[in-house]
Amino acid sequence: MFNKKSLALVLILTFVLSLSLSVAVMAQDDEVTLRFAWWGSQSRHERTLRVIEMFEEEHPNIKIQPEYTGWGGYWDKMNAQAAGDNLPDIIQHVRKMMASYVENEQLLALDPYIEDGTLDVSKIGESYLEMGRAYGKQMGLATGVNAPAGYYDKELFDAAGVDYPSPEDTWKDRAEMFKKLHEELGILGAATPASQEEGNGFVVWLRQHGQSFFSEDGKSLGYDDDQLFVDYMNYDLELIDSGAVQDAMQRQESPDAIEQDPVTQGEAATATNYWSNQLPAISNGAGKLLHPFLYPKAEDQVQEGRFMKPAMVMTVAKSTEHPEEVMTFLNFWFNNIEAGKVIGTDRGVPTNSEVRKALKADADKYDQAVFDFIEVAAENAGPVLPLQPPAFSEVTTAFADQYWEVIYGMKTPAEAAADFREEATKLLSR
Repeated sequence: MFNKKSLALVLILTFVLSLSLSVAVMAQDDEVTLRFAWWGSQSRHERTLRVIEMFEEEHPNIKIQPEYTGWGGYWDKMNAQAAGDNLPDIIQHVRKMMASYVENEQLLALDPYIEDGTLDVSKIGESYLEMGRAYGKQMGLATGVNAPAGYYDKELFDAAGVDYPSPEDTWKDRAEMFKKLHEELGILGAATPASQEEGNGFVVWLRQHGQSFFSEDGKSLGYDDDQLFVDYMNYDLELIDSGAVQDAMQRQESPDAIEQDPVTQGEAATATNYWSNQLPAISNGAGKLLHPFLYPKAEDQVQEGRFMKPAMVMTVAKSTEHPEEVMTFLNFWFNNIEAGKVIGTDRGVPTNSEVRKALKADADKYDQAVFDFIEVAAENAGPVLPLQPPAFSEVTTAFADQYWEVIYGMKTPAEAAADFREEATKLLSR
């Protein structure tokens, strides 16, 4: 039989157990899952997953669901999710893709969270904040500063007796460099003479001649003289004919992974179509430090065409159901020094001044090379690129289509220039 003391003990234990279960259920209810999408190399994936682990250790009630891929197919996936109103809470973006997302009201403006202190940007300079603004609103935060970069293998240059690339090189100098490397070593000077398919090389080329890819209002192309297109394509065709760069078939069959670029396999002396933040990934692929270099100058350039940009922009889906928790994650991502050390320069030289200072003091040879290169890039950079129009992606695809037809010999550069203008005009005027 129970005496009064036993009954009291049972009641107390029952209450404690009930309370414990209630707390456990409440804790489970309070747990939030945020989806975080990004693209990148294996190195970036590993760094990002480590930062996620660190964050979850500090914030056990917030779980981050990673959704990562390579560059190929990433935007098809994001665009499909945007159309289905199913975007991840946190989206790694690029400035050139932001316009349509902003105009379609699919991204969350961060201004209210900055103004009330929920999102701490006190250590991020105004010029870096500007990189994440669109139409006067803070639509994201730049992950870091970046610049177009080529990479070269010093050992191969030494073996060929060829001077290292210089910021003062002209396009003609670079063509001669690629040819000499090919002649002396029997390998490619480069896979391509610049970033061709995505048009970054052409953007630099146009700017150096006082023109732009898009008009200021984004309703048309920003250049009138198609001879600029023709000359740019002929530059590539001449190098293909010399054997110094890949032909069309070789480019088509090249793997997308940066770790498998011909320069990492000893099949080319340089790579020309990357970014400064990719130095660790391409160097890891090569098993040694590959050294970054800038695009060349134009012989008759009227202005500096090379540029710097936000490496990426971290944005938030307007549809997120957990904006406060998202800001908690962004604060950790941008302001935690230990997280910054793990990320390194993979997403550009950090915008937070304290994180940047810590990285420079503790930089390995890869990150130090990136810091040094960014200083050179800043000394040789023209104006920041304007926000691209919503049709940017489609116009770039149209450019790529013409580029492939030219290098496969299906069209002359002049025919491709005219066809590209017709298609781009149609897309931009919609």
